Amino acid sequence: MNYKLKIGFFALFFSISLYGKSYVLDNQNQILDKTADFIEVLANEVYEKTGVGLYIVALEDLEGMNLQEKELLYKKDLKNPYILLFFVKKEKKIDIITTEDSAKMFDKKEVYWDYIVPLIPNSDKELTQQNISAFLLNGFMDIADRIAQFHKVELKHSFSTTNKGVELTTKMILYLMLFILLIVFAFVSLRKSK
Repeated sequence: MNYKLKIGFFALFFSISLYGKSYVLDNQNQILDKTADFIEVLANEVYEKTGVGLYIVALEDLEGMNLQEKELLYKKDLKNPYILLFFVKKEKKIDIITTEDSAKMFDKKEVYWDYIVPLIPNSDKELTQQNISAFLLNGFMDIADRIAQFHKVELKHSFSTTNKGVELTTKMILYLMLFILLIVFAFVSLRKSK
């Protein structure tokens, strides 16, 4: 009887430690619950398929610490390789922290400027939980996609933020429409002048 009880406790502890791993290390009401849940699922898939830990911290403020001290609190227990997307609302700080190994997998500047910054609202009033969730999730998903591409695996819980073919086609259509409008404008202007 005592033996079965020990096995039960061991199984419970093992399942909690296995499935209880959190990739949202801290969320001070900055990210929507649904977004945080999706991040957990996506980060777990990234870890299972690549061995890279992809984490996020979203804070209201630094609570009297400087940025490096606060980041160190979260980094100290993470195992290499990992990536930590770190956001502090009051200080308006976004940092993508990588280890030496994970830094080789993608360009942090591209993710920051192409997938996070364009979605950041201009006004502090617009820095709502929904908007914060949107730009952090967009950056998080792009990082996940880049890690997957580096490891040549496919993620079923992500939709690619890097649809280069769609982007190129859209740009070409817009340029073609602009060119046609210029021709029409020139044609109408020439007819009026005669």
